[in-house]
Amino acid sequence: MLSQQKRRTRNFIIFWIGGLWIFLFVSIHLAEAKDPDYPTKPVTFIIPYAAGGMTDVVVRPLLEAASKYLGQTIIPINKPGGGSTVGVVTVMNSKPDGYTIGHFGGSAVTVTPHYEDCPYHDLSGFTFILNYGESVWPLITRSDAPYSTWNEFMAWAKRNPPGAIKMGIVSARGRGPSSLAMYQLEKREQIQITYLVQGGAGESLTKILGGHINLETSMTPQHLQYIETGKLRILAYMNETKVPGYENYPSFEKLYGILAKGYMGVLGPKGLPNYVLEKLDDAFAKAVKDPGFIDIMNRNGNGVRYLNRAQIDKEVKELFQTYGDLIKALRAEDKEKKK
Repeated sequence: MLSQQKRRTRNFIIFWIGGLWIFLFVSIHLAEAKDPDYPTKPVTFIIPYAAGGMTDVVVRPLLEAASKYLGQTIIPINKPGGGSTVGVVTVMNSKPDGYTIGHFGGSAVTVTPHYEDCPYHDLSGFTFILNYGESVWPLITRSDAPYSTWNEFMAWAKRNPPGAIKMGIVSARGRGPSSLAMYQLEKREQIQITYLVQGGAGESLTKILGGHINLETSMTPQHLQYIETGKLRILAYMNETKVPGYENYPSFEKLYGILAKGYMGVLGPKGLPNYVLEKLDDAFAKAVKDPGFIDIMNRNGNGVRYLNRAQIDKEVKELFQTYGDLIKALRAEDKEKKK
């Protein structure tokens, strides 16, 4: 049997070792819970599109402005591929310390996860930090078309055979918020549209000017130029965000209650600490008011739309469910047609 002295010594050692582990555990978690000096090094920002593209052009001025308020440089890194999922997955798999964040668009988080080829099928791996803008989706036609208003266009569509409307889209039917909005429109108005997938906004512009399609929904500085010179005209908007100076056209939301959101936001991996979220949100909330950023958004036909993390998280998750239901219905219809 151990002597009383040895038992005391043993108990003291056990107590000392246990206390040391508790101290280290608490200290580590306290350090993780609060880092008042964040960020202490540059922050990497993943742009899931190629350099020089529309998103790249507007994001870089935003990051430059946000860097001033964050106190560290935000470095843009382009990671295109997979319809933006390559870049989004890079952010999802990064360490949740606030030093790797990135851009997200509407399709990447509300539509693409519902398809089998997407590497993620829910939103649990992400933290939505904020939304800074919205893609503008006008329905554009040639100015010499036999209709000049949305109502005239719908009357023309119903007078003509099914499929007479030829619309250029940049992604397959049902693979983006804009095409899902058109799917809902077909149901409401009992019309049928022929969709022609284009290689990009440039090809759509060429086709609409050449009369090969009679409707499209891209918006670039080149489109805006042709609208300003009177060669193209806007009939309506899919979403509520509109081109400055061309606001007096109806939206699908007002006409039909159809929602189409072209998010331009910032996200990070799940598990970002609150102190990181607060600092990032504060920096970007100030950056969206920067005159240089606002100017380049307007010149590229995009709208500035700031939503904080609670607002964007709520919107995205609600729309994720809505689009999921629509995609199931569309798939069922397509399957029935093939029988």
